[in-house]
Amino acid sequence: MAFDPDFKFEKFEEYYGDVKQVKKIINECKICGAKLVQSHLSDYKNLIVQETARCPECGSGNRKMIHILN
Repeated sequence: MAFDPDFKFEKFEEYYGDVKQVKKIINECKICGAKLVQSHLSDYKNLIVQETARCPECGSGNRKMIHILN
């Protein structure tokens, strides 16, 4: 699997607040507040997971994230 430059690496500093606030940051669209549709592609050889998230309501909120597995 080739690395896509549109993806950014996850930083835990992006998540702040209590559990409810962090779930909202991860699961909801920043524009309209609808629940995001998320998909994951695992690459166990390189120990990463590519996540894409998009909003089905407004079409916004396209997020591409790389999670590092340790």
